[in-house]
Amino acid sequence: MTTTPKLVIFTDLDGTLLDQNSYSFEHALPALRAIREKGIPLVFSSSKTRSEIDFYRKKMENIHPFISENGGAVFIPKDYFSFSFSCDRETGVYSVLELGIFYPQVVGALDSVRKETGVPIKGFSDLTVQEISSLCGLSLQEAEFAKEREYDEPFLIEGGEQEVKTVRQKIREKGMNYAWGGRFHHILGDNDKGKAIGILEHLFEKEFLSISTVGIGDSQNDLPMLLSVDYPVFLRENQTPLPEVLSSVKPLTVVDGSGSRAWNRAILSFLNRGR
Repeated sequence: MTTTPKLVIFTDLDGTLLDQNSYSFEHALPALRAIREKGIPLVFSSSKTRSEIDFYRKKMENIHPFISENGGAVFIPKDYFSFSFSCDRETGVYSVLELGIFYPQVVGALDSVRKETGVPIKGFSDLTVQEISSLCGLSLQEAEFAKEREYDEPFLIEGGEQEVKTVRQKIREKGMNYAWGGRFHHILGDNDKGKAIGILEHLFEKEFLSISTVGIGDSQNDLPMLLSVDYPVFLRENQTPLPEVLSSVKPLTVVDGSGSRAWNRAILSFLNRGR
């Protein structure tokens, strides 16, 4: 007797499930409804903070684990799995598995990069809530959530591709990771979405014995996630070339478009395949 694998979906938020500028998920409601009706775990995997992701989990009535700040940590609701497992700490209603390094160290490393390269850099720690609200089109409350960072510092660079290249190289010289999130550059420790997903895949496999995974994203910081799942889905705008690392990935689904409309179309198409 063979067991049908339990489907688990991992998704990016900004520019994927959420529209890039309005942060609306309205056009994804049909797919969200289908996922809920089928009892499929939907795991948010984002560069957003825990507070930001919690905000959207409540709006979407999502009860599943999530990955914050580009794989900085995995947050698992207590009693979500039927078995016990070790975690790094507990906070509120979550057991937390930490992969990233603490935020003050990340900010300190970026400050060193700024001084050593001479490239003008502004991180979230340098910006006020009002400035983040204006830059990102967020409400003041959401901008406050965005500043509650624990493992990852988004930042802006003044300059062109050469300055970006210089900063990226210096970050890597310091043993840190660099990622582009579609709106901001990011500096973080030796963590990414793929490593965090690997931890959750192990836990889901223990719970369901056999799983099948979908990952959907639209940006460079989603690539480790897409390389970690069985069925990667990449959203792209304006027929832009695929990232080179995805060129040999099989199977790969490429969906033209971005945000909740494209996400809805991609997920419903996958679910209708009957997998």
